[in-house]
Amino acid sequence: MNMPASDNRDSDVSVTATGTISRSKSMTVIITRTRFEKLYHWTKASWLRLHDRLQSAPLAYKLSFFITILVVSCMTLLGVILVQQQTGQWQDQISEQGYTLVHLMAESAKEPLLADDERALDAITSGFSNNSSVLGTAIASLDGKIISRAGLLHEENNLLTRNAIQQVIRGPADSSTWEWQPLTGSRRQTVMSFIRPIIFQKVTAGYALVTFSQSSMTQSTRRAVQAISGATLMIIALSIAMSFALGRRITQPIDKLVDASRAIGNGEYTFRFEERRKDELGLLMEAFNEMAEGMLEKSQVKSAQSRYVSPGVARQILSNLDNVALSGKRIEGSVLFADISGFTRISEKTRAEELVSMLNRYFSLITCACAVNHGIVDKYMGDGVMLVFGAPEDDKDHAFHAVSCALLIQQLVEHENRQREAMNLFPVQFRIGINTGSMLAGNMGSRDRMEYTVVGDTVNLASRLCGITN
Repeated sequence: MNMPASDNRDSDVSVTATGTISRSKSMTVIITRTRFEKLYHWTKASWLRLHDRLQSAPLAYKLSFFITILVVSCMTLLGVILVQQQTGQWQDQISEQGYTLVHLMAESAKEPLLADDERALDAITSGFSNNSSVLGTAIASLDGKIISRAGLLHEENNLLTRNAIQQVIRGPADSSTWEWQPLTGSRRQTVMSFIRPIIFQKVTAGYALVTFSQSSMTQSTRRAVQAISGATLMIIALSIAMSFALGRRITQPIDKLVDASRAIGNGEYTFRFEERRKDELGLLMEAFNEMAEGMLEKSQVKSAQSRYVSPGVARQILSNLDNVALSGKRIEGSVLFADISGFTRISEKTRAEELVSMLNRYFSLITCACAVNHGIVDKYMGDGVMLVFGAPEDDKDHAFHAVSCALLIQQLVEHENRQREAMNLFPVQFRIGINTGSMLAGNMGSRDRMEYTVVGDTVNLASRLCGITN
């Protein structure tokens, strides 16, 4: 009855161990995933930082960077191709020389091997090992036992070398590359052995073995890599300098265009490119000059227009050029009329030049008073002026501004009259009439000539009030 309980305990222990292993594997998977996610986020953040730096870098630096990357990639690819091609050629030369020597050695060793003439075999192996590129030669029996040997490869009683040669002899291939470690403590070398059976009348009597050192090929490859690397570094340095100079030369007109755009943005419409080019950048410069000329003309037109119409009206016209038409809308506003009392008498005894100068002086004061109180000059009528408050822009305090403007006009006219009296000139008195109410504001006139004004009974009453004042 106790045995089943013991089995259950063993089963529980087994289940617990399995569960522990499963949890360990799960934690390992979670840790690996966490590390991978951290690496992914770090790589992404690094790439984004590099991208942002490239975006904010000057165009000349970007062009130099990409040209350098292109040159480095091309030179690296070319170097790899050249090294591989050179290594392949050296490998083919060693193989051709190895197969030729082992074939001649096998042909020369036929009769001495059958006659068991060891001196002749030693002479053969010694003669073929005199080549500077040959590391060692050997003649072995069918069971792999070396009968005769010569060369540096066999001068030492190296068990590792002996085992390697026996594996080459027993191997299925006619050539083999392996690592030779001398007992003298020299550096390990990569060697290549060529083997050929010695056949006499279709009977295999043994094997001929020739081993070549690949150190010369390795050194030649290293020198080639160093030469290609040096040339690559030199070309990279030259490419960086040339690409930077080329980038500066190409981006210099672009920098000028950027400076020109900043000048235009600051309102310097007189900026022009003096340089004449026949390429695409030249066409762009000419187009920029034409654009600056057009903006200058527009600015001049706007400035001139603001002298003929009020700034508010000018802004409304320029902001809605496509819909300039005869129209009007009903508004609540105030109108102020002001004219000179006794102007007919004054004009009869004053020269025309002096009269115009006087009118301009007083109209300038009235215009300033109107602008300070958020009104517009609707029109000048001989010796009178018509001011509108509440149009074209809404103004809920139009009545207050109209009265304030009238009081300011009185003070300015009084100050101007004191100066005129000091110069022995006659004073000028203005009559002012103000009315507030509903009126029609908009473009009035014809399709060929129109002006922004206000009409209605409110305007007529303001004009009559101005006429009946003292």
